[in-house]
Amino acid sequence: MVSHQLRCALSIRPMLLALALVGLVLPAAAAEQIPCWVPISLERESLPVGTELYYTGLSGRVVGVDAAEIDGLVAAGGEGIELREGDVLYVFFVEDAARAEFEGPARVVRRSDHEVLVLTSGDAPRLTEASRDDLRGIQQPVRVELDPIVWPEVGSAPQALPREENPLVTDMVNAFTIENFMPTWQALEDFVTRYTYAPENVLATQWMLDEFLAMGIDAEFHYYNQSGQKRNVVATIPGVGDPSRIVYITSHLDATSSTPETCAPGADDNGSGTAAVIEAARVMSQYLFEYTIKFACFNGEEQGLVGSAAYVADIAQAGEDVVACFNMDMIAYRGNDPAPPDLIIYTNSASQWAAAALEDAIQTYRPGLIDPVVLNEAIGASDHASFWDHGYHAILAIEEEAWGGDFCPWYHTCEDLIYRYPQDYVLHCAQSTMAAVAVTALPVNPEGPYFVLGGTLVDDDAVGNSNGDGDGQVNPGESIELYVTVRNIGTAAATNVSGELSTASGSVTITTSNASWNDVPMGGEGTNLTAFVFDVAGTALDGEALGFTLMMTDDTGNRDLALNFTVAAPDLAYYFHRLEDAATGNANGLIDPGETIVLPVSLFNGGGKDAADVEAVLSSGSAYVTVTQGDAGTATIVTDSAEELSPGYEVSISGAAPVGEVLDLDLSITAGAGYVTASAFKVKVGTAFYDDLEANGAWTLGAGDDDASTGLWVRVDPNGTTYDGQPCAPEDDHTPAPGTDCLVTGQGEVGGSAGGADVDGGKTTVTTPTLDLSAVNEARVAYWRWYTNNLGNNPNEDYWVVQVSNNGGGAWTDLERTTASNNAWEEHSYLISDYVPVTNQMVFRFIASDEINGALVEAGVDDFEILGLLEPVAIDDVTLPMALRLGAARPSPLSRGTTIALALPARVNVTLRLFDVGGRLVRTLVEGPLDAGLHDVAWDGLNDIGDRVAPGIYFYELETGAERLVRRLVVVY
Repeated sequence: MVSHQLRCALSIRPMLLALALVGLVLPAAAAEQIPCWVPISLERESLPVGTELYYTGLSGRVVGVDAAEIDGLVAAGGEGIELREGDVLYVFFVEDAARAEFEGPARVVRRSDHEVLVLTSGDAPRLTEASRDDLRGIQQPVRVELDPIVWPEVGSAPQALPREENPLVTDMVNAFTIENFMPTWQALEDFVTRYTYAPENVLATQWMLDEFLAMGIDAEFHYYNQSGQKRNVVATIPGVGDPSRIVYITSHLDATSSTPETCAPGADDNGSGTAAVIEAARVMSQYLFEYTIKFACFNGEEQGLVGSAAYVADIAQAGEDVVACFNMDMIAYRGNDPAPPDLIIYTNSASQWAAAALEDAIQTYRPGLIDPVVLNEAIGASDHASFWDHGYHAILAIEEEAWGGDFCPWYHTCEDLIYRYPQDYVLHCAQSTMAAVAVTALPVNPEGPYFVLGGTLVDDDAVGNSNGDGDGQVNPGESIELYVTVRNIGTAAATNVSGELSTASGSVTITTSNASWNDVPMGGEGTNLTAFVFDVAGTALDGEALGFTLMMTDDTGNRDLALNFTVAAPDLAYYFHRLEDAATGNANGLIDPGETIVLPVSLFNGGGKDAADVEAVLSSGSAYVTVTQGDAGTATIVTDSAEELSPGYEVSISGAAPVGEVLDLDLSITAGAGYVTASAFKVKVGTAFYDDLEANGAWTLGAGDDDASTGLWVRVDPNGTTYDGQPCAPEDDHTPAPGTDCLVTGQGEVGGSAGGADVDGGKTTVTTPTLDLSAVNEARVAYWRWYTNNLGNNPNEDYWVVQVSNNGGGAWTDLERTTASNNAWEEHSYLISDYVPVTNQMVFRFIASDEINGALVEAGVDDFEILGLLEPVAIDDVTLPMALRLGAARPSPLSRGTTIALALPARVNVTLRLFDVGGRLVRTLVEGPLDAGLHDVAWDGLNDIGDRVAPGIYFYELETGAERLVRRLVVVY
């Protein structure tokens, strides 16, 4: 990888750097994405497709690009970053990058304006004592990780915030007093040091947690790693309207100085902001808000925003809906400003509405006391930047511009003490920020009755108007009685209370939409007297969100409450099949023309609910297939597991079926109270096993000793890449259309560069299911593979390996071990007995690796099959069915029409009728004599009077007088 970086490390014109120092850790074997510095003038659209963003500053960005794109970036003004094993990258914000000098062993990568790129062995870089004394203003490291962050975008306000004065917010501001603030501020200073690595830091975090808990607010530690376990402190006031939306008020609790282990009181930086967060919680805990408010005190800010970076990464992964973050860092030193003193509000383009909210709060609630100055500069020198990295809106409130002429003279010294600062300025800054948070979180002003959601009860038993399994969850196919408890948090009783339920979900039909409540007293709660009732479609998907609006009405008016439920459903699909032909065929373990075979099939449940009473009906649209036994099932398939259905399906293959013909087999699957789905798989004439990899199956992606960091095996429709005009990763699978999917090592972006998702840092493995090939004569494995190892840097170093095991993976023998590339699909075939004896425990695996110097490695596998010596079964030219049969409807579930197959042993009078689940006749499809043989009967989805039938479960009945057969089909729209 060093060779890549050296290519990129060419001289370029000086460019601006940002205000903080960011740190980036590279593993010993780095990915093909090479880190480079590019000027801020290079917009995303002008960078190569697939470029990753690691850091955005005032004048430049750190990005990751494929090695093939480096020369172009250098020509456009970019510069590579040469990283050695164990290096950590920081961006250090300073007044003048040219004058900044660092203690060893830090290595300066680049200097520009206010930003210095510095590499260290891990710890945040430190300025020399002379530089600390010489440089004024912020001196802040920011650690840059090699994890992609969100590209900054211009955004707008997610909501229209009220601008007029809110009496509730005025009350909060008046309740935020200097008498309460000063003891909190003093308690923080009294720890003497809050340096991240000092024991007092632990004591300070415990004190903060206890303060929040004493207020009656839920609070907890958020643990993260920073040279050992460290912790942030986060308290929460839940919203009463939409608690899923969250407004943050934040600060950093740690402090530093030239001797931080013994002395870092940090009254201004940042005891002022932290005391403001704690006191805001004390005041706001007495009020109600539509949205949730979180009060976060972050650790490790002085070492590169480490604590906030860890926290925000966690909430982003969890999908937290952050409305905005208001971050306070240094709000005590008013300096020499003429009245009113400034409060600087730093914002990025997407967060300007939040900056405006703080500006408006100052002018509305503290007019004439503070002068807000909004600067649209993406300065990442405090914890708000961690929110920006994940696309959240955030602003920084700070007393002075980063390198202004009136910056705090006691910054990062043992003299940063409370007595040096006026009490009115810090109070007004804290009050104003709290006001902005309150306005954004929408304070509740209940004049009269005011309903909020208290809880819901899902009644899905089989009593009354409900029909389900009684587990209290919303499941496909259920009829649910819904009871809603509402709380009246208002100032008067609610009388003549009723509710109307509505939804925009296509998976829900509301059958009872109105209900009444008894009067709900002030401070009380009530539940609807009669149930709302709704039906859930059998096709509702696991994890599908069902949103409802409940309009509550009383004598004073209406209020809408949001109700949300998540479907818990099985997710059943084909997983694996076995081939048995000993009892019904010629016992050679292959699918031969003219043979009847048995196919035991396994289904996998990837959903969030166990599947009960599973039934699956097999059918085929192939002219070469006759399903003679098409019903199978099992009692239960628990979630995240597979079960084999019983009995095995029995299928007759036409003697006219060509060898190599792929036969489509369809499964109509039902389970539980009404779950329905469809799946499919394929078999191939002349094979013991065939998988075109168009569907998920029993292949195992990954192995216990895999260590690749990128380029892991996935089954996808691949996105192709090229390198210097040559194919690198495949754009298409090998299977003829309509096939699309195959196994490849990683999936890059559409139009992405070579190496964007290739194998890096080790090996990655994919393994077949275990196959019984003991009956196959001259068993042969065949597959199509793609392998690229000859492009980019360090070509032809890494091995492509294919192995076989005849004891279920206990020992492995090489079929292929090569460094030779073929940048195209290529078939390989091996007689298995040339390598190992053939058994009933055969397994094959494919291994791609990049374990040496960091190369460009891509691989793919498709159309896997096991062949052998065929023994076609002789049959008559005309074969009549030996028994009456009623086949599965194809398709089912259906939306427009379907076809029903019949098999008659002799000419006979036939009645074929369709009934609904209540036994009512829907349509007569056939009535009269039919000849012996196979018949296909079409149904267009209409009833006897020509109307389209409603979605649901139906039964079709074949009657010949002496015999009667019934099967089920499902209609969906």
